Amino acid sequence: MDFSRWGKPSKEWLAFAAADSVLLSLSDDSLPALQQQEQANNTRSTLAKHLVQTTGIGHLVKTQDHVVPTRDGKSITVRSYRPVLLGSQPLPGYIYFHGGGFIFGSLDTELFNCSWLAHALSVTVVHICYRHAPQVKALTPWHDAIDGFEWVASHTEGLGIDSSSLVVGGISAGGSLTAHVVQHELRRARETGTANRIRGQVLGIPTVVHWKAFPYELFADREKTSFVQCKDAAILNGKRITQFSDLLGEEVDPTDRTWSPGLADEEELRGIPQTAFLVAGWDPLRDEALWYAKKLKNAGVKTNVHIFPGLPHAFNVFLQLPSHKRWNEALLGCLRWAMADEDGWVIELPPVMPSYMEATAAAASSTDAVTAGASESDLLTKAGNSL
Repeated sequence: MDFSRWGKPSKEWLAFAAADSVLLSLSDDSLPALQQQEQANNTRSTLAKHLVQTTGIGHLVKTQDHVVPTRDGKSITVRSYRPVLLGSQPLPGYIYFHGGGFIFGSLDTELFNCSWLAHALSVTVVHICYRHAPQVKALTPWHDAIDGFEWVASHTEGLGIDSSSLVVGGISAGGSLTAHVVQHELRRARETGTANRIRGQVLGIPTVVHWKAFPYELFADREKTSFVQCKDAAILNGKRITQFSDLLGEEVDPTDRTWSPGLADEEELRGIPQTAFLVAGWDPLRDEALWYAKKLKNAGVKTNVHIFPGLPHAFNVFLQLPSHKRWNEALLGCLRWAMADEDGWVIELPPVMPSYMEATAAAASSTDAVTAGASESDLLTKAGNSL
């Protein structure tokens, strides 16, 4: 395998980097982990709240927090998001895991992203806020992901989710949690002889293999693998990857399938629900994502892969970058695809209109040309006048 043709920094990124060199030169790598975490979370939360306020989307989406017990006697919080204008009707569900190297992220850092997705897709979004390093070690984030998923899957009615239309997805570190949850659910379904409760998954710039377990031997040239080719890439480089994994501790075997779900063999992967990928070309995580996509396809899984050549990990966070819009469009498309039924049909749910809008609509329909028995020529005239 060789995916290195997508690893050269694009002209778009180089132009952006030249124009915003001061912004991109900022780094907190020298700070203690807890201080990095606090600063990053505060910055991301402030931006998210600003976007919610300035766009007005907070008036269109209702949020609710739920405390979920975990296997170690502790708890995590999940936050649900529902479009206000869709009332209480059951909606497709999207379980979301944020990114941030297993160190960054909080409920509030995802406030705008989850609100936007709930509104744009007419779905119930449930953000599972797992615990992070350095406060926890080893496999705790993955265990939290399973515990959170099980809670959501057993509370779909109360959350207003159509249990037959449940999609799981995540970004970066959240992609690893997503892949683990989906594989765990497949095993549960096989062992119990019951239906898989997940319809599809969406993996955005995911990590699915511990960097120490990366299968260099499967690629045409070690120097062309993304871990080597993109080791000095913007945003996420090789040094930060090792720092993030070290914060979770050294006691876990890098080949453990919980930490490295991408190492599952093709036979194990048969029956995985349809899976969409969004991959950045100039990203150390590029090759593990595309390798996993090929394994799933070989296992008979329906896949949908979007590649952004020459762009670094998490480029989508820069609103000034033209490809920010392309990422958003692709993400929405991937989620719609993952939520579609076996025939690929997507049913658009009509909004629940406020009473004053219903009254207006009723008044308009009573005098509408269609209900008044107008002729075809009348309708054509009316349509022409409205153009």
